[in-house]
Amino acid sequence: MKCLRLSETLVIVLMFGFVMCKECTNIPTELSSHTFRYNLLNSNNVTYKEEVYSHYDKHLTPTDDNTWASLIPRKILRKGGEFSWMMTYKKIKNSGVGGGGGGELVYSFRETAGLPNFEVAYGGWEAPDQELRGHFVGHYLSASAQIWASIGHDTLKKKMTAVVSTLAECQEKIGTGYLSAFTSKFFDRFEAIKPVWAPYYTIHKIMASLVDQYVLAGNNRALKMVTQMADYFYERVQNVITEYTIERHWLSLNEETGGMNYILY
Repeated sequence: MKCLRLSETLVIVLMFGFVMCKECTNIPTELSSHTFRYNLLNSNNVTYKEEVYSHYDKHLTPTDDNTWASLIPRKILRKGGEFSWMMTYKKIKNSGVGGGGGGELVYSFRETAGLPNFEVAYGGWEAPDQELRGHFVGHYLSASAQIWASIGHDTLKKKMTAVVSTLAECQEKIGTGYLSAFTSKFFDRFEAIKPVWAPYYTIHKIMASLVDQYVLAGNNRALKMVTQMADYFYERVQNVITEYTIERHWLSLNEETGGMNYILY
């Protein structure tokens, strides 16, 4: 029966023709690596940066093998200076992360919304000058929701709910439904096919975590927030298609946006 169904499908395709669709690839590119992006963003080698980012001007896709092959990264990590995970663990453990609305966890969200900050920001990818900042709050909210759903923990519930409440405050302050640790100008660059470090990747993590907080932890406020975010990005895509073309929309999606499909559904 499986062979018969496959043959029937092939007949239908041959009879009615093929449809135009976005080409996908399972071959990761160097710019798909967050570590590579982080090192590139912090490199002082201007010539190297221009070389890597030159594919934006050419409107290349990850399937342009010959061009991508010439962008094999050089070793730009300094010798030594290895990141101490134990030090990070102790810092998180002793800083009361999650209490009082998330502290340093939501620093860049408050900064983007124009709200006062009373903490210092995380470093690394979460530092205020890094373009991927904010994605970790999504990981935290998703993980905490799953832990709470598995074992129940009143203190954890209070902490993760406080983070959601702080994010809601940031979203309300912005007033458009937008919620992120970086400004919406990142999406202006994305839509203009200009270099930017995976803004939709970060937005996906935030939206997915709010869905987890609603589904697994019963936080109705989180559902309202993620719905407002979906409305905001729906309007953004509509504006891109109206101002430019559907082709421009598909071209911009050559970057890291796959996760958005399922969360928007």
